Amino acid sequence: MSTEGNLGIIACPVLEDEIVYCLLNDEEVDRVLLLRNEHSFSLERKMKGNGTELELIEEDDFLRGGVDLPREGFNCIIWMKDLGLHEEPDDLREEILRSLEEIDGAFDATVLFYGLCGNALKGIHDWAAERVRTPVEILCSPDGKIVDDCIAAAIGGQDNYLRLLKKYPGILYFTPGYATNWEQLKSRMELFKGMDAEDDEMVRMIFEMAEYDTVMKIPTGLGDDDEFERCTRQFAERYDFNITTLDREWCNLDAVDHSYARAKGLLLPRES
Repeated sequence: MSTEGNLGIIACPVLEDEIVYCLLNDEEVDRVLLLRNEHSFSLERKMKGNGTELELIEEDDFLRGGVDLPREGFNCIIWMKDLGLHEEPDDLREEILRSLEEIDGAFDATVLFYGLCGNALKGIHDWAAERVRTPVEILCSPDGKIVDDCIAAAIGGQDNYLRLLKKYPGILYFTPGYATNWEQLKSRMELFKGMDAEDDEMVRMIFEMAEYDTVMKIPTGLGDDDEFERCTRQFAERYDFNITTLDREWCNLDAVDHSYARAKGLLLPRES
């Protein structure tokens, strides 16, 4: 048996590499369609760079109902969202819920490449069951717990994340996606609420007051290693941070693999 249907992927740019990983390692995917908007260009570059055949659809055309999606095979349709939504959990929740309602029925299933993100998406399964026809998945560890954020997704889920925080407290954690999006992410950090995150002296002072002086690279094995190293080093030099690297044994993609497989499992099987 093989998979048939259209899987919608609504995602945060910090988890681009995880999307690329899933699609590159899934031999059943027939077509990959990307809704083109101002948040999709980085993913487009990465997917074209590894040879993925990508079909581009203008977001506005899709939302107006002017695009006919494939009727055969197993296809993934990706919709990238604004990283800036993380600044306020309520805004993120409102946008994701609105989007799920807006495209309800367009896909056979939808998977959210998000975690709880400050509890913005807490209770998403219950909400979806009551409000939309299309089944919805979100990044969960195999025990069913929604991951807290992109860091938890990189090490398999919440239990590992709690162990990490206890063993290495007072450290900033960088995945490849976090490192390359740092400039946009810093103004969304709780640490800098109400402050000018573009003022390097202010950022450096806040870090010192919070006793942050080390950034830990989480070697997921995804993305571009050179880009990961360069972005992390630029951050460290800019804010006088030390750099360390988490033991590779901590890293696993169980939550990503599990959630993607669950979402695929919601589609209809067909005879090969």
